Amino acid sequence: MTIPEGPSDIRFSYNYPDVPPLFYHEGRISGQCSNGWLNDEDNTVLQTFMMLNCETFAPYERMFKEYMTRSIPNITQVAMQKAKDTNFAEWCKNYINDATQFYTFPMWMLDFVQGPRRTYRSWPIYHTRGYTFHTHNHGQNRRTQHYGVCVPGTNETDHYGIIQEIMMVEYHGDVGLKVMVFKCSWFDTTENRGMRIHPSGLVDVSPRRQYAKYDPFVLPGNCDQACFISYPRDDRRDQVAESSLLRVETHVIDDVSDYDLAPVNPPNDEYVSDIEIQSEGDSE
Repeated sequence: MTIPEGPSDIRFSYNYPDVPPLFYHEGRISGQCSNGWLNDEDNTVLQTFMMLNCETFAPYERMFKEYMTRSIPNITQVAMQKAKDTNFAEWCKNYINDATQFYTFPMWMLDFVQGPRRTYRSWPIYHTRGYTFHTHNHGQNRRTQHYGVCVPGTNETDHYGIIQEIMMVEYHGDVGLKVMVFKCSWFDTTENRGMRIHPSGLVDVSPRRQYAKYDPFVLPGNCDQACFISYPRDDRRDQVAESSLLRVETHVIDDVSDYDLAPVNPPNDEYVSDIEIQSEGDSE
C-alpha cells in the first residue's frame, strides 16, 4: 500500500483469509511522514505486545509457561514475567517454524511470527474512531490537547500516557500485514504515589513519576483520549506541594461528531494539595 505525503485515508485489507482483527485499521493520517528504525529492544517489546494481544496466540502463551515451568520447576512469578517479556516472541517463532514440518499454519501466522520490519513510518496526526490523536511533539504548544491516552487496566487500574510516536509497522511476507500503534510514555499509576483518586472519582497523576516497566506500545483501538489539566498555582502562598499533579479528564467518544476538547494550559504548573487549600481556608 502506497502512503502519499499529506492527509490520507488508510484502510488495511488482505487477500488472505483468517487475518485477525488486530491487523485491520481504518483512519486518516496527516502531517509530514517520517521514517524510523526499531532497535532490538523495541523490536522484541513490540512483537511480544502484538502476540499477547492476538487471541490466536493465547494457547501458545500457556504452552510457553508450561515450558518454562518444566525448565525451571521453582520459577517465581516475577521470573516468569521477565522470561515472557524477553523470550516469548522468539520461542513462538522457533516453535511454529519447527512445527511446519507436521502442521499447516495460516499464511498470515507464518509471516507474523517472523517479526516486523525494522523500518517503520510515522506521522504526527492520526484520526480514528472519532478521535484526533496528536504526538506530544506536535501538540504540546497547541490550544487543544490531543496527545493524552487512557487504557483500561486488567487490574481495575487504568493507565494514562502521552503519545510520543504514531507508527505504521509492516511485516515481512506475502500477506503484507500492517498495524498502527502508538508509542507512549506512561505515568506511574501506583495509587498514593504516582496517582490519586478522589472520592468523587476524579483522578490526578504526577508527571514526575513514570511507569517503571518499559512497555510503550498500545493499539489505537484499545485506548480513549485523555487530557491532563494543570491545577492553577495559588499565588497567595509562598510554597506549593512537593509533587505537582495533573487532573485527568478522559474523553470517550459516543458521537463521532463530538471530539473537540476544551483548551488547556501546558502541564507545567505546580499543584497545591487539598490539605494546603484546607489549611488556608481554616486560617482565614
